[in-house]
Amino acid sequence: MRKLLYLILLLGVVTGAGAQQFGGNPPSVRWRQISTDTVRVIYPRGLDSTARRVAAIVHRLAAGTYHPLGNRLKKIDVVLQNQPVNSNGYVSLGPFRSEFYLTPPADNFDQGSLHWPDHLALHEYRHVEQYNNFNRGLSRVMKTLFGQEGYALAVSAAVPNWFFEGDAVYQETSLSAQGRGRMPSFLKAYPSLWNDGKQYSWMKLRNGSLKDYVPNHYDLGYLLTNYGYAQYGPGFWGKVAADAAAYKGLLYPMQQAIRRYTGLSYRKFTNKAFDFYKDRYGLQTAGTYTDSALALLPADHKTLTSYYYPYQVGADSLLYLKVSNKQRPAFYIRSKEWEHRLRFRDISSERQYGYANGRIVYAAIETDPRWAWKTYSALRVLDLQSGKQRRLTKKTRYFSPDISTDGSRIVANKVDLQEHSSLVELDAGSGNLLRAFSAAGIDYFANPKIIDANRVVAAIREMKGTSYIGIIDLQQQHVRALTPASFKTVGQVAIAGDTVYFTGSDGLKDQIYSVTITSGTLRKLKSRENNSYFVNAGPGRLTWSQFTADGFQLRQLPTAAAEWDPVSPGFFTAGTTGIISDTLMAGNGPLDGEAPLPVSKKYGSLTRPINLHSWRPNYDDPEYSFAIYGNNTLNTTETQLYYLYNENDRTHAVGGNITYAGWFPYIGINTQYRMNRHQQVQKKLKEWDQWDHFLSLTVPLSWNDGRWFRFFNAGSSIGYRQDRTKGVNKALFPAADFGYITHSLGFGTQVQQAVQDIYPRWGLSISGQYRYAINKWSSQQLVAKGAVYLPGLFATHSFILGAGYQEAFSKDRLFGSRINFARGFNGPDSARIATVTASYHLPLWYPDWGFANIFYLRRVRGAAFYDYTAVNGRQRGSYTGFQSTGGEVYLDTQWWNQHPLTFGFRMGRLLTPDPVTPGRRWFYEVILPVSLIPR
Repeated sequence: MRKLLYLILLLGVVTGAGAQQFGGNPPSVRWRQISTDTVRVIYPRGLDSTARRVAAIVHRLAAGTYHPLGNRLKKIDVVLQNQPVNSNGYVSLGPFRSEFYLTPPADNFDQGSLHWPDHLALHEYRHVEQYNNFNRGLSRVMKTLFGQEGYALAVSAAVPNWFFEGDAVYQETSLSAQGRGRMPSFLKAYPSLWNDGKQYSWMKLRNGSLKDYVPNHYDLGYLLTNYGYAQYGPGFWGKVAADAAAYKGLLYPMQQAIRRYTGLSYRKFTNKAFDFYKDRYGLQTAGTYTDSALALLPADHKTLTSYYYPYQVGADSLLYLKVSNKQRPAFYIRSKEWEHRLRFRDISSERQYGYANGRIVYAAIETDPRWAWKTYSALRVLDLQSGKQRRLTKKTRYFSPDISTDGSRIVANKVDLQEHSSLVELDAGSGNLLRAFSAAGIDYFANPKIIDANRVVAAIREMKGTSYIGIIDLQQQHVRALTPASFKTVGQVAIAGDTVYFTGSDGLKDQIYSVTITSGTLRKLKSRENNSYFVNAGPGRLTWSQFTADGFQLRQLPTAAAEWDPVSPGFFTAGTTGIISDTLMAGNGPLDGEAPLPVSKKYGSLTRPINLHSWRPNYDDPEYSFAIYGNNTLNTTETQLYYLYNENDRTHAVGGNITYAGWFPYIGINTQYRMNRHQQVQKKLKEWDQWDHFLSLTVPLSWNDGRWFRFFNAGSSIGYRQDRTKGVNKALFPAADFGYITHSLGFGTQVQQAVQDIYPRWGLSISGQYRYAINKWSSQQLVAKGAVYLPGLFATHSFILGAGYQEAFSKDRLFGSRINFARGFNGPDSARIATVTASYHLPLWYPDWGFANIFYLRRVRGAAFYDYTAVNGRQRGSYTGFQSTGGEVYLDTQWWNQHPLTFGFRMGRLLTPDPVTPGRRWFYEVILPVSLIPR
């Protein structure tokens, strides 16, 4: 019973899936479906082959018994999204569905070289298998009591997120010839910590840090999941996860299940897993592979900082992209004496950029203001000498660009809405297409670099999952392989003269290779360190980034001092990379063969518009409520049915609302019937039932503009209220029907935030609302609010100025106050209220401390504030001022190792008397919970 109460309390804090976009696709998208007893693949017209491929893989996964979690099967809706330019996928509950973002990752060392829809199907369907088979015990009880969101909460509290993602990575790896478990770039995190002598606590590894590099739950999960399968067999995790989801054992069900099936405590199990990998990497002692002599800069142990894609731009000058926990991404030039920031980079989804002869070219993210799924990857050109940047293309899908030495041409990879990849050459002045190349069997042109007027070198991914370094001749429309194709990852290309440099996987390392264009001679750079990336060959020097526990750190070596080992093509492709305890039997996996599927047919965007999936209690002082929620699969409708009880006036109400977001404005309809209202009017008891109806139109716009996020919301709603009097005094109070209209506007803008930023360094938000009654009373209300975000004295500090104004223009006060009052006061209602605030926010401590795998403290931060509120009566002139000042302390915490929650404590002093308690000067308040800024 105690566990059930914990889950119910947490249910109101943690629900939903952040990846979902409400009303994100325009109505012009025509949807189709392939529907079987196992899966319904919903996709935009034109993606038939991809949809059939995904459906076939899902069918073979559902029929297989590769690493069983159980035999429960529930049909899943999979939506293929071809509009977003970021690469992602997820499975959610509330409602139960999956979405694949089909644009492939630009860097081969991100997710590997496997055909992207295949990768998504292998990984995401494992989550479907998890949700289908964890519906047992207390998790099933929560699903019965609260629907899919209750089930999601119960499962996530019992089965840690490291298992969900680690098990899915294991499936993508074991059932294909690629997958992240075979990639040193994915496995590099923990060996880097161990090599640098970092021994973090288990809770820090689970909860992360705002100051240090801590691997995420994907990294941790794969290591533990792979170890469990390797040591205890293919059925091990199915039994452990089933017991955990059923909450067998009073507390810590996952830990108890591991003890039950291994005989080891949770701590001993994880320690033995880490020892297993340390032995594989030969890391029984720290510092084994560190070569500090090559370090270009000393590591900053206080601020996590990474350097990407260094370019030598002069004899002693280096250009790079720098990202730290305290600063957003920016381009820098460093000489021997100083470091100069050129420009903060526009919002982008990839680290790669191209440079030649004083010009930088890179891809930035652009978004459609209304349709959130429609995003673009457009090109920017930055001139180093003038510092000016220009937008070369708009509404394009170009990735990983490079620029020619004379600055006249740009090459990039293009991905169209049918998921076809091509290498394009553009005019650097106009952005016009000059030439393009694509070929059957080629899946992606990663990291293209210009060799000369007609030739480009790139890391080419093939449809079958292999990759190689190849030269594309744009004039002859031909591609020539420089390295043999294999499932070993290659990429991040650089050119110097007749030599191509790149990073390639070798066993448990990613190392620097070179290959000559004319002879094809292949060599590997001798190095004592692991995992080298972003190599650049400048005059007399090789420069690259080495991954360490302090981020990607710069390394440099004189070209003459570099030692190379020759590598034969056979040796280059031989052997395996990464670590995987089980492998696919050739010709017998989910990516092989075909499955009989029905013909596709139309899928309406309003299919199952109600689709109720979850229900839960809520409390928002002074109202208790119980609501039932619904969303359709394409997320164009939201519905809610509810009952509520107001403890102040002891009334009951029932209501419902539905919002449709498939057109340009959101259209909302709401109705609520409140029963047994009562009020004393001139010593007579008035009793009535109240019925309110609402119709609203809202246009929510948000978009990226260079380095800024922006939003603009506009909306209007009309409400109609019907009062039906009853009781002994019914004749004294005739029925009253009246309407009112509300108009609202909102605008905001802010720059990107660094990891440690509490608020954006620069930002602005303004909102206004005007409400007025119609057809009975004359009542009007205007509310306006605004805030300005400014940099503080130091990085990650914030200074915020806020203001608000509210005025009622007539004697009939139908609308309640919506203005913030000075903190600490019992605010009186008034026709005119104005408030100004000033606050300064700063981090105090990053403790990275927790206990019992329940509570974890990531950061303690403080704020000082001053508030002033002026209150006027109905006559202009005289006013009353209320002033307060004080301080606040906030704790940024995580609960159960994965649920974030911020709460705080406020202490202040009233500088003017409070009208309700005039003798009180000091006030104290607990702030729980508080959500300061969405991330």
